[in-house]
Amino acid sequence: MGPGSGDRVPGGPEPAPARRSFRLGLQFADGTRVIGQHGGSRLSGDDEPAGPILRTFLGGGGPRSSFWRWWAWPLPPPGPMEFVCEWPALGIPETRAGLDAQLILDAAGRSIRLWSEEEG
Repeated sequence: MGPGSGDRVPGGPEPAPARRSFRLGLQFADGTRVIGQHGGSRLSGDDEPAGPILRTFLGGGGPRSSFWRWWAWPLPPPGPMEFVCEWPALGIPETRAGLDAQLILDAAGRSIRLWSEEEG
């Protein structure tokens, strides 16, 4: 079987445990922190989460690559925010990257609703 089959790559970490060791978090200007979760239950259209959420909603890859798409709620408060990640299984220490949350808020202000909430 080849590398795309999901088998262990010789000399490399086990694919599934290596992926699970990846951690992502957000820190907002008001001090709020949220740590990402891989997967999780879906919310119904009427549910509003009790607090900030960061979780994957799509991901995949192979022995030599991985990708995830993340969903965060709610919009961040204005001010600086940081993305924080680490990947212990691959020897990647805690790493931070910051940006001004206003960029996200401005983009959200330009969004358009494609259907009404009543349509589901």
